[in-house]
Amino acid sequence: MAALNKRQFLADGLLLLVALVWGGTFVMVQDAVEGYPVLAFLALRFGLAALALLPFGLRRVGTLGWGGVGSGALLGLLLFSGYGFQTFALRHSTSSKVGLITGLSVVLVPFLTALILRRRPRPSAIMGVGLAACGLVLLTFEGRLLLQTGDALAAVCALCFALHIVSVAAFAPRSDPIALTLVQVLTVSVLNLIASLLTEGPLTMPDGQAWFAAAFTGILATAAAFLAQTALQRLTTPTHTALIFTAEPVFAAIFGVTLAGEAFLPLGIVGGVLIILGMLLSEIPWSETTARVISRFLAPQYVMIALLLVLALTDPISQWRGLAWAAAVGVVAVAIPLTFFWRSFRKGTISDWHISKREERLQPALVIGSIVAPLLPILLLYWLDGPRAMLVSLAAALVMILVNLLITVRWKISHHTSAIAASTTLVTALLGVAALPVMLLVPLVAWARVKIGAHTIAQTVAGGAVGLVVTLLAVRVGGLI
Repeated sequence: MAALNKRQFLADGLLLLVALVWGGTFVMVQDAVEGYPVLAFLALRFGLAALALLPFGLRRVGTLGWGGVGSGALLGLLLFSGYGFQTFALRHSTSSKVGLITGLSVVLVPFLTALILRRRPRPSAIMGVGLAACGLVLLTFEGRLLLQTGDALAAVCALCFALHIVSVAAFAPRSDPIALTLVQVLTVSVLNLIASLLTEGPLTMPDGQAWFAAAFTGILATAAAFLAQTALQRLTTPTHTALIFTAEPVFAAIFGVTLAGEAFLPLGIVGGVLIILGMLLSEIPWSETTARVISRFLAPQYVMIALLLVLALTDPISQWRGLAWAAAVGVVAVAIPLTFFWRSFRKGTISDWHISKREERLQPALVIGSIVAPLLPILLLYWLDGPRAMLVSLAAALVMILVNLLITVRWKISHHTSAIAASTTLVTALLGVAALPVMLLVPLVAWARVKIGAHTIAQTVAGGAVGLVVTLLAVRVGGLI
């Protein structure tokens, strides 16, 4: 079992590297096809990939039999369709948008797998598709009621790639990976060559940029990458592979913004984030183990650290000033309480790290510590004229703590949900509509707390309401909105 887990971990790491390489090719291909025909470029790219694989796979092709060759040709047809639609999409849209829309293939994989196996998709897959569809609308429509040409082509590309992932899962376990990959890329190269001659006319000599892009994408991003996918996918599941490939559109967006200077509208940013969240939602196993991980790492103490970093980087005077204040506040409001809670946990005065029992929350030492932790930084920020946003956030935290303590006398609400609701509301107020997707963390944390039995649905709803209302009042009174 340990050896199997080790092999799967290695496979996952290499598949992530494949996603990085693929994400980095969008900008390169977009630049190459600006001055060279699309189908001719793809024929060159996959022809070079076939040449790279030929010495290793030519003798192995005979082991496939006619059935295996047919399977490889079918996979090649799907790749021919997917890359054709994707490359034409890059002529009509940005590489960042095409990369994100292509990532929808991950969301489609569970549905196509369920269709082939005649089983209903999981509820999480349905929710993931809905979330990604909303993201697609925000990312592509940009206030207009007509889907743009490049975005529509990228959506069809996503369907083709999803079919390819499912088909590889069906054919790869029964076939030699090198031979199967060689048949795939040869099929793509021949189909693109024929299509280019029929629609684009006689082939012309590519320029240096096209040669470099074709060589890089053909040898590294095609021959090596698809060989790795075909071989490694035998060690994991198609949905696991799809989950890893959610990183590809992230890499594509990063390269598009940093290398090509592409920009997103605020709603476009929200749409891109929703697509990625939809991918993750459809693939993550929503088990109690997942709930415990979410509950642990989105605890109030850690959320406060992330919030301080956001506040520091958005300081209107200086980021260095903001970081200095964040470090000072973090020591007083986060590090000291964490140390105190850890000692109490070790001594047994609290039964769990999150102080789930209502009676334990009312211990005098814990009450005093919870109040003093934000109060001291508030006084320092006020007297020394520190960042206003940080002062307002800590004031909101203090009021929220007092409200929660009053409620705890008779009842118990989720401090986790209160903290995440307050933090995400403040971040959205500071950064605007582009940060709106972070609000999805509120129902995520609420689900995790209910799933592990720490709180009821009513307690999580009440906690979220307290965090939301208190923070909205604080940012309004503090003049942040």
